[in-house]
Amino acid sequence: MTVPAVLPHDAAAAPAHTQVLVVGGGTAALEVVMALHERAAGEVRVTLLAPDPHFRYRPLAAYAGLVPDTRQTVAVPPLAAEWGASVVGDRLASVDLDRRVATTTHGGRIAYEALVVASGAAPEAAVPGAVTLGAPHDEPAFAALVARVRAGQATRLAVVVPPGVAWTLPAYEVALLLAHAAPPETTLVTVLTAEDAPLQAFGDAAGDAVRSLLRRRGVELRTSCPPETVAGGTLPVPLGDPVPLDAVVALARPQGPAIPGLPHDRAGFVPVDVRGRIVGEDDAWAVGDVTDRPVKQGGLAVQQADVAAADVLRHLGLQDGETAPARPVVRAALLDGQGTLYLRAEHGDDGWATVVSREPLWWPPTKIAGGRLAAYLAARETALVD
Repeated sequence: MTVPAVLPHDAAAAPAHTQVLVVGGGTAALEVVMALHERAAGEVRVTLLAPDPHFRYRPLAAYAGLVPDTRQTVAVPPLAAEWGASVVGDRLASVDLDRRVATTTHGGRIAYEALVVASGAAPEAAVPGAVTLGAPHDEPAFAALVARVRAGQATRLAVVVPPGVAWTLPAYEVALLLAHAAPPETTLVTVLTAEDAPLQAFGDAAGDAVRSLLRRRGVELRTSCPPETVAGGTLPVPLGDPVPLDAVVALARPQGPAIPGLPHDRAGFVPVDVRGRIVGEDDAWAVGDVTDRPVKQGGLAVQQADVAAADVLRHLGLQDGETAPARPVVRAALLDGQGTLYLRAEHGDDGWATVVSREPLWWPPTKIAGGRLAAYLAARETALVD
């Protein structure tokens, strides 16, 4: 399939045209492309508006120095072509929903019949003075901290979950990994979370499993603690003097892109319904971290992508019936330095049904669980090894 021309922004010029325009270059966007191709058997014309010519699968990138580098890099144009899509290398600047035209940052325009936005969110520092986990600009500082921990030079650490962060598992994971990396019996790692319990959003069983693991690994847990608790670089002690901290690591607070022309809340996230359709729109969808769904997690984004793709095809007349919204299933692989704890939580009429296991609960047992992309990359990796 040829790449559609992106024309300069000129009122007299007709924009390039596609049936489905998918915006983004990450996991959620590629999942949408794959789902559209698989469900429609190649009958839909898809364009991917991606800012980078390479997709970097880096679910463990935040833990540089703590876990082996398992990144995979794939060229986007041939991957997209394999799944029936063409690529425009640019970013989304704005959308005219009434005219169904997207404008890129370089002034190009693309008309569409259906739009799917999967452009992600940006990590925002939420705790002053802390190293922000997963923020690209703090990756060198985090790597330097890991080196200090391994050398026994940083022995009192705090990992903070600030308010406004719904996916909190990375805090417990990095605390366990830091404790494991330190020389034996030299380092105190404390998790301070604004939650009332670990993984509070996913029921008691998941939280109890994490709490028990932290206790066995010697990681202290303090719940219902706001980030101000570590202000000034000290750890408060009940009925005692504050303890100086060598370093504080904090989860990032996600910030939405507030794309001009798209509805968004005060944090810049796009409001969507249970099928991923942008609220108030008939031919525009959003999936993944760009949406106003509170939990920003790769496995959930994969599920959202599949539902949105089905609804797009129904809208285009390529799939019959109503699109059934998926009941979200949370799958999480928590690394503790000695192995992996797998958690699977599904919310039903009677609350959360949770399974915790040291054996994989899905296949392939990737960090971002489920979907076509994980299976595709696993098969590709196996082929390269063979």
